[in-house]
Amino acid sequence: MKLMKKHTYLLLTSLLVGGFTACNPLKTEEVIDPNFPSVGAVSNNASKAQLDALAIGQISSARDGLATYLQVVGTLGKELFNFNTTESRWMTELNGLRPIDNSAFYNRATTDFGLPVRQANITLASLNNTNSVTDVQKNGYRGLANTFKGLAYLYMLNVQGTNGIRLNVEDPFKPSKAVGYAESLAGIAKFLDDGAAQLDQAGAAFPFAMPASYAGFTTPATFKRFNRAIALRVAIYQSDWAKAATLLPQTFYNATGDLKAGPSHSFNATSPDRANPLLNTSTLRIVGVQQVFDAAEAGDKRLSKVTKQATPLNYTSGVTYSTPYLTNVYTDVNGSVPIIRNEELVLIAAEIAAQQGNAAEATKNINIVRTAAGLPDYAGATTKDALINAILKERQYSLFYEGHRWIDMRRYNKLGEIILPVPTMKVLERLERPVAEVNWDVFNP
Repeated sequence: MKLMKKHTYLLLTSLLVGGFTACNPLKTEEVIDPNFPSVGAVSNNASKAQLDALAIGQISSARDGLATYLQVVGTLGKELFNFNTTESRWMTELNGLRPIDNSAFYNRATTDFGLPVRQANITLASLNNTNSVTDVQKNGYRGLANTFKGLAYLYMLNVQGTNGIRLNVEDPFKPSKAVGYAESLAGIAKFLDDGAAQLDQAGAAFPFAMPASYAGFTTPATFKRFNRAIALRVAIYQSDWAKAATLLPQTFYNATGDLKAGPSHSFNATSPDRANPLLNTSTLRIVGVQQVFDAAEAGDKRLSKVTKQATPLNYTSGVTYSTPYLTNVYTDVNGSVPIIRNEELVLIAAEIAAQQGNAAEATKNINIVRTAAGLPDYAGATTKDALINAILKERQYSLFYEGHRWIDMRRYNKLGEIILPVPTMKVLERLERPVAEVNWDVFNP
């Protein structure tokens, strides 16, 4: 089979995980790769086994950008830092001390999510050209693909912000232009809505096996609750509180349930899978920002997400900063990483209620989280603004190292309220558009 030369880029260039390499749209040199099947192998009457492989590849590829994404947005939001002994740009460029480089490694927080989008598009195209499964079964594959497509796009948009994203890349060599932030969110909501409708028509069971980390979300009906939870996240980013209130009961929100409940990305250090990429190492230590954890309420059980060191950890390359807090959120090479949890949904329920003027319901949900954290009930003011501030505070600790603080503060126009651990640091509003995107538009005006 023929594939184009491998490089490192995103939507315009990513191809199927577990079966394809990526290609550079600006290069046309062809090479022969005898080890992997081509896109053509699944584009015409793909077998059920091939469709199953596409589904598992979809779930696997969803993890690709996770470590970079969570560490980039955590740094931008000044909740954590990457004390990396081999790369100072984690502490300098991402903290506004030097200009952002749109070809640097941290752009993988955008580009790595091109792969699951491309994967979904290949799956959806393949399903239109096969008779190996029933129409009901096809809807199971489609619902899965569109759910992960929407999730991947949302991660991209979170770091690109007002740059927006390209919503149509079905043909990687004829992508649409990037659209604005609001239109991007609407497009993502459409992918998720399409997935939900397909899951409704997918029967009682998926035709493929789901990983154990999706326990409780392994049928079309239960997986739809996950889909609706991501759609709910989009709705609050849109500040569409009526829509959010409609979506909430369609998710797995449970006011009396386990706050940790929810689907997770699984990892396994044994080949051919891979280890959890979020662990601390000898050259990469993810630390909690001291000002954040020093400000936590006494007795807050969420402080267990960091371990306070007897000797502070120091960073001195390009900027000097010390903190005694070393993260221990992820410690197992085989440990899973949550995608969305009931605790987030409980706090979203509180946010919806606060926005709609229901202080009692907002306070009730805030207190669910505070009680679980070993804290007394919320006793502050119950105006909308006061409740939103209280919810943002609870989200900071409840969802630490899950990729929310920076986005939360940006959507409420509160980036200026983020405490700067070093006075010369800045809080960026977004990353720059990656260089390959820029180059594509230069050559394809």
